Amino acid sequence: MKISILDLGMPKKDGLTVVKEIMDYDPNAKIILITASDDQKIIGECLKHGAKSHISKPFDFNSVLKSITELLEN
Repeated sequence: MKISILDLGMPKKDGLTVVKEIMDYDPNAKIILITASDDQKIIGECLKHGAKSHISKPFDFNSVLKSITELLEN
């Protein structure tokens, strides 16, 4: 199983576009979003299009580990 950790704020493409591209390539992809944004609409769209969870910045290592563990268990 592969897990992608994706920051929504990227310089050349927005996170939603990348989520869609990854899911088109691999519908079974496991994507965890990391974002400093509190834009629930964008986060919701990413989740709707296949991202499995999101972590808000700033974050600690335990929250990342928890998200990864949950994906591995499901």
